[in-house]
Amino acid sequence: MESMDFHKIMAFIYLPTILIGLFGNILSLYAYSRPNRKSMVGFLLYSLSISDIFMLVFALPLFSIMYLPIWSDEQKSFVVAYTAKYVYPLCMMAKTCSLYIMVLITIERWIAVCRPLEVQIWCRYTTSSYSISTIIVFAVILNFARFFEFKIEYVDGLMFFKRELLDSEKHWWYFMFYFIILSIIFDYTVPFAIMFVANMLIISELRRTKKERSLMTIQQQKEQNTTVMLLVITIFFGFCHFFSMALKIAESFAGGFLTIQSEIAS
Repeated sequence: MESMDFHKIMAFIYLPTILIGLFGNILSLYAYSRPNRKSMVGFLLYSLSISDIFMLVFALPLFSIMYLPIWSDEQKSFVVAYTAKYVYPLCMMAKTCSLYIMVLITIERWIAVCRPLEVQIWCRYTTSSYSISTIIVFAVILNFARFFEFKIEYVDGLMFFKRELLDSEKHWWYFMFYFIILSIIFDYTVPFAIMFVANMLIISELRRTKKERSLMTIQQQKEQNTTVMLLVITIFFGFCHFFSMALKIAESFAGGFLTIQSEIAS
């Protein structure tokens, strides 16, 4: 099967998946904006939904729309070139935001479960707002160089994108230190190490307090149920990203490290 045929098939698979994800996150956005659902966790989940919506909106042209057989050659060359040049970095920024908001949610749950006396100190709207703002700035700085990974060229009236910084022969230092090492450290190792350790501590504390559940107040039981729910979400989140990390490492060392193709199907 040719590469572009494979991407056309995947485009039809990604399209409903992304649309379902958008619908689910819009529902979450509505749910967590309700007055009776406003809480510290609700605020963080609301922020996560916004970040996920941006990521899915950017992923729609990146992984689906540009591969659908609905474009003329000229239109497709334009869509693919601009998507690779500009939409891809924005998608990665949104992905980084979502990832580190999940880390923030995990840390908040760790404080609530393992350090309940410190909740009033750390788990406040002001602290969380500053943390979200810091995550956004960090995501922009970390992924800003991606805007220079490709350049747009015109060939016979058609627009193409060509590897610039991402050319491993011309800019091996960028490919090695940024695209592989920094990406693996900040996109996978650091956040998932934090979530793994925090979740292990949370699970240990939940098991320890299991016998005391009958003595808990209704509010304490709700907090514990919320923690269990978020724990399951975090584990599923990490499970999905594990395959992304494995694919990144495999593609990096196999040579075909880009899922975006630089050739337009005829």
